[in-house]
Amino acid sequence: MGEIERRVVNFDRIAADYDVTRGGAQRASAAARDLAAHLPPGDSLEIGVGTGIVAHAVLREAPQVRRVVGIDVSAKMLALARPRLPGTVLRAAAELLPFPDGRFDAVIAVHVLHVVPDLDAAFVEAARVLRPGGRVVALHGRPEHHDDELTRATRGLRALMMAARPDSPEAVLASACVAGLRCRDQHPSSPRRSHHSPAELAELITSRSWSYLWALDETVWESQVEPAIEALRALPDQRRPRPQESRLWVSVLERP
Repeated sequence: MGEIERRVVNFDRIAADYDVTRGGAQRASAAARDLAAHLPPGDSLEIGVGTGIVAHAVLREAPQVRRVVGIDVSAKMLALARPRLPGTVLRAAAELLPFPDGRFDAVIAVHVLHVVPDLDAAFVEAARVLRPGGRVVALHGRPEHHDDELTRATRGLRALMMAARPDSPEAVLASACVAGLRCRDQHPSSPRRSHHSPAELAELITSRSWSYLWALDETVWESQVEPAIEALRALPDQRRPRPQESRLWVSVLERP
C-alpha cells in the first residue's frame, strides 16, 4: 500500500470529521437519489467509498441494487465504512481494482474523481470490471454556486479549486472514451443546499478541510487563501448561517 499512499490524496487526516463537514446523511441521500434511476439491478462497486455513507444511502434509495462493494485508499475512512457495509469494503486504488473482469453491474463514483491521480486508468479499470451493458454512474465536477455573499468573499479561491479539479464534464467524457465507454447521459445534479455561517466557513478554510488546500505553500496561502478568510470574517452577522445552493454533474457511461 505504500505506492498508493505516495500517489493519491489520502483522507486519513480528516476521516473523523468527514461526514459532518461534508453535509452528512442529507448530502449522501441527495447523491444516492441522483444515482438511483441510472443504476441497473445487481451488484455495484463504489470507488472511493469513504465512510460508506453514500453506499448505505444507495441501498436505501435504489432497491434494485443488491449489494454495494466499496474500495478506498484510506484505512481510517474504511474503518468508518465497515459498520455501514459489513464484509464488503477493502483497501485498494481505483487504478488497480482487485476484482475479475465483468464482476459488477455498475461502478459508482461520488465526489472522488477529482482526487484520482490517473482518470484514464481508473475508467479503464472500471470498464474492465463491468459486465457488458454495465454502467459507470458518477457524480463529479466543481460545485457551481449561485452568486451570494459567501461565494463573492471566496472568489479568490476559485483558481485553486479549478486547478485541483480534473473531473470536468468534458474530462470525464474524454477518459470514458479512452476506456471504450459510451455516454448514455450527462446532466446537472439536483440542487445541493447547505447553510454555513461566515465564521464556520472561515474556520473550515483555515483548518484546510478540503483537499485542494492541503499541499499549498505559504506564498500561495498568504496571497490567495488568507484574503478569502479575511473577507469572510469581515461579513456582518458572523454566526448567522447563509443558505447556499449548488449543482454538480451526473455522468452515466455504459460498457457496450
